[in-house]
Amino acid sequence: MSDSTLYQRPHQGLSVLRTSLLAVVGLCLSACNTLTPTSTAKPTIEAPSVALVLGGGGAKGFAHVGVIKALEDNGIKPTLIVGTSVGSLIGSLYASGYTPVELEQLALTTTDSELTDFTLSNQGFIEGLKLKHFVNEKVRGQVIEDFPIAFAAIAAEKHTRKKAVFTTGDAGLAVQASCSVPNIFIAPRIPEKVGKKYIDGGVVSLVPVDSARDLGADIVIAVDVTSAQDSNAPENKRITLSSLADFWGFLETNVVSSTNRSSSVHRERDRADIVITPNAAHVSSIDTRQRRSLIAAGAQATTPQITAIKQLIQDKSKRKYATL
Repeated sequence: MSDSTLYQRPHQGLSVLRTSLLAVVGLCLSACNTLTPTSTAKPTIEAPSVALVLGGGGAKGFAHVGVIKALEDNGIKPTLIVGTSVGSLIGSLYASGYTPVELEQLALTTTDSELTDFTLSNQGFIEGLKLKHFVNEKVRGQVIEDFPIAFAAIAAEKHTRKKAVFTTGDAGLAVQASCSVPNIFIAPRIPEKVGKKYIDGGVVSLVPVDSARDLGADIVIAVDVTSAQDSNAPENKRITLSSLADFWGFLETNVVSSTNRSSSVHRERDRADIVITPNAAHVSSIDTRQRRSLIAAGAQATTPQITAIKQLIQDKSKRKYATL
């Protein structure tokens, strides 16, 4: 080995070391750039939770379909549906994925015979199984927690009159319970066969605004289809044969029995941010023409409220953004 060879080796080592140090420095600089906080980025604005509360009201509940149509036509889609009695029936279908057009078609074509199963019993004269099976078929077997839109059906324990809020499980069974007018429908058990018996939610909460709040709604839009009727109803109003003419009339009998509780019903309803009251008082018979009239009444009552609803959503969004 020559002296020149021995002399060059230290320089080669320094060169390698210099290259390694430069590589390390480069990696550090790159890591620092990556870890630099993006202080100028704005957090994503969280949209408020909007609940649509659909009250009980028997035949007049077809107006709920018109409300849903008007809201969606104006770009307003609720994130939560809470329904009592007929409101739970229509609300479950909507929450399960039906479009307003599909919902309207179903409302116009569903016959009483698809929903009503008469029986002889000292507990009532409608079994309620047809209603349960109808709902489960139409929601394609989905359980409530799998609905695209969060949903709650309101019922009451038969013996204690304690409010029950069903947000999971068998959709048809929950709707059956919510629609089980005392002494007319046989109260179903939840869980079936072994659970407690439940009756129509209108007994305890005809327009379930408070339940929507309890479920986390930032904005509550309540639909009261009984308001126009009840405001002029005589105190001694009684169930008549004509009110028992069809399935929807059966549901309406619970509204009649609730007139003595109207003050508490209105207090809960008025805790909503927006109250929609379709003018359905003049409608009594439920042929297809009348159903169209009720759907139109729901849309007509909703349209003047659209600006206020959109402003409320915008205001709530800003408040949520400010707290992030």
